[in-house]
Amino acid sequence: MQAAAKLASEPFPYRRPERIVTDVQISIGLMHAGYPIMGLLAVVPEVIDEKRIRRSGVWGPLHEVGHNFQRSPWVFYPHTVDADCNLWTIYVHEGILGISRDRAHQALRPENRKQRIKMHMDKGAPLSNWETWTALETYLQLQEAFGWDPFIQLFADYQVITKYPSDNAGKMNLWMKKFSEIVQKNLVPFFKAWGWPIQKEVANSLASLPEWEENPMKEYVRDTSEHSSSK
Repeated sequence: MQAAAKLASEPFPYRRPERIVTDVQISIGLMHAGYPIMGLLAVVPEVIDEKRIRRSGVWGPLHEVGHNFQRSPWVFYPHTVDADCNLWTIYVHEGILGISRDRAHQALRPENRKQRIKMHMDKGAPLSNWETWTALETYLQLQEAFGWDPFIQLFADYQVITKYPSDNAGKMNLWMKKFSEIVQKNLVPFFKAWGWPIQKEVANSLASLPEWEENPMKEYVRDTSEHSSSK
């Protein structure tokens, strides 16, 4: 829980307790976020069996903890509701439990990740398709390139922003601008490849930053272009 607070740039101990309450019937799903987090009785071993946690992880409960850390300024509804909360799941699995992301959840195995990107690009990268695991992939590519520190800094920055856009396009452009400034790279081509609605004035404001030469989406953009030209 201390690690989860660190990623969120939130104080520890928490301002209010995080509790998990299990019952024979809850309002939705196997678990859901809130105060308290609720879960069916079946999740009890996943919460209290330390040997099991250290062996197999604790994805469900940490996913819900991640939901509790989500904040409206940087959540793009409905796209990232079940996406960026998993940053906390992965951060704790890898940093505390020593369980890599591809072991923590089968959806994060390399072959599944590559297939999702290809499917998204083959569809023309529509924003309507950028949800859940596909949306999470965008954040994972950034994390794998720049580490966790930019995310910690980003979440700290958001805590002092007093005025932010209320619409998805505005919020997404602010997120891209702030992350680009933190890592000192022009990330416009990267987010364009993913299908983000990039605003011209924001793109212009980042034009002086160095190009991100290692942009992992370059190969997918190239493959899509070659596929289209060969038709």
